Amino acid sequence: MMRTDRKNRWLSALLFSGLGLFAWLLLAGYTNLSPATENVLKTRWGAIFLIVLFNALGFLTLRISEWLHVQYQLHAPGRWKIVLAVAGVLGMFFLVDYGFLVTGKLLAGSRHPFAFPNGGVRMLVVVWLVELAVLGLLLANRAMAQTLRLRQRAAELQRENNTARYTALQQQLNPHFLFNSLNTLIAEIEYDPARAVSFTRRLSEVYRYVLQVQNRPLVTLGEELRFADAFLYLHRVRLGDCLGCRTEIPDGMHEFRLPPLTLQLLIENVIKHNAITVSRPLEITISASEGWLTVSNPVRPKRGAESGGVGLQNLSNRCRIMLGRGIEVSRTDGCFTVKIPLSHE
Repeated sequence: MMRTDRKNRWLSALLFSGLGLFAWLLLAGYTNLSPATENVLKTRWGAIFLIVLFNALGFLTLRISEWLHVQYQLHAPGRWKIVLAVAGVLGMFFLVDYGFLVTGKLLAGSRHPFAFPNGGVRMLVVVWLVELAVLGLLLANRAMAQTLRLRQRAAELQRENNTARYTALQQQLNPHFLFNSLNTLIAEIEYDPARAVSFTRRLSEVYRYVLQVQNRPLVTLGEELRFADAFLYLHRVRLGDCLGCRTEIPDGMHEFRLPPLTLQLLIENVIKHNAITVSRPLEITISASEGWLTVSNPVRPKRGAESGGVGLQNLSNRCRIMLGRGIEVSRTDGCFTVKIPLSHE
């Protein structure tokens, strides 16, 4: 990518230099100027002067075109800014050509440096129109290339989104979780019917939430926390009272948004990769600040647990698609931490 950008800059510099050289040849040699003025303009310094100015003005034009592209996409009602910017660019090129001739006449001691009789104005306009045609073709080519890149990026994001949704749906309906929950429910019905009723209600809450959010791109943090409470309850009944959760969420952040079932993936990730027993309970900490949700837990590696990181990578892809930022994962001082971006819109 950097090599391509460098190549494009060099090609643009060559084009602007050629355009400046073209303007120098026609303005200095075919504008019906006095011999003294022609001698001033036809020097190599005259050519260098125009080449440098055309490069500066050309790259400024490219910057302005990029700004126009953003303005047109994000602020369509403000089209008057686009008209003013285009008019300004056109005027600057004409002023460079006109200023070049005026400067030559001033240096030659002309009494009327701002007048161009004998067809001088006609040649000035012809040179200016050629410059505009070349610049128009350049900007049109860049616009087409940028549009193509945006379409390719949109198609790539759509493919990633479809893959992430399919993977997320597979994880949401994980049959192992359902089988474990049903086995736990059978045991509770036999030994603690009252607790079995509570377990059944929480299990229905979990699957109701899964069905409700599977077609929603984002949910509120408050919804995720309520789901996580029911989800953790099911695991506590199955594992015993050895899995805790401490939440530190400011009241004003419950309406922030994130991809659905984010906390399910992170909680399952903790249970899957850590040894959790009654003698060595584990506590998950969920906190939020400055537009980020943080989920952390002490690291107690479980033997035989695979750590491919596919689930976290899929979550990061979903966050990048929906929120424009991926997740941040760190492991320091025996603590595993995942930070998820939140949206306030």
